[in-house]
Amino acid sequence: MLSRVASSIFWLNRYIERAENYARFIEVNLNLSLDLPRGTTEQWEPLVATTGDHEAFLARYGKATKETVIQFLATDAANPSSILSCVYAARENARMIRDQISLEMWETINELHLFLKSNTTAAVWEAGPQEFFAKISRASHLFQGLTASTYSRSEGWEFI
Repeated sequence: MLSRVASSIFWLNRYIERAENYARFIEVNLNLSLDLPRGTTEQWEPLVATTGDHEAFLARYGKATKETVIQFLATDAANPSSILSCVYAARENARMIRDQISLEMWETINELHLFLKSNTTAAVWEAGPQEFFAKISRASHLFQGLTASTYSRSEGWEFI
C-alpha cells in the first residue's frame, strides 16, 4: 500500500470523526442552554477552548457568543478545524482514493459535502441549528457503518 493512500484513508476517517464530535458538543451545548435557569449566562467560550483554537477565535471574532462560536466551529471556511473544513478535507481525501473506497462511502461523503455547501450560517439559524447538527451526526454514523460493512479488511482497514 502506498503511503499516500494510507494517509488519505486515515485522514478521511479522522476528519469525519472530528466533524461529528464538533456537531455533537455544539448540539449538547445548545440543548443545555435551553434548560438554564433565568439569569444564567450561557457558556460558549469553553467550546472554543476545548478545540484548541481559542487564540484564532479571539483574533477573528473577539467575544464568544452563541452565534460567533457556532459560526466559527461549524461554517467558518477560514477555520481549518470547522465542521465545514473537515468535511471538505474528508471529501478531498476520499476523492484521491476513490478507487479504494466503496461507492456507498463516496456517496455519503459527497452528500454531506453538498449539504454543507448549500447551507449558509443564516440558513442554519433559520432552519434550526439542532437539526443541522443532528444531520451531520447521522451522516457520520452512516459513513462509519458503511465503512464497517463495505470496506475490505485489507491493509487499508488498519488505517481506518
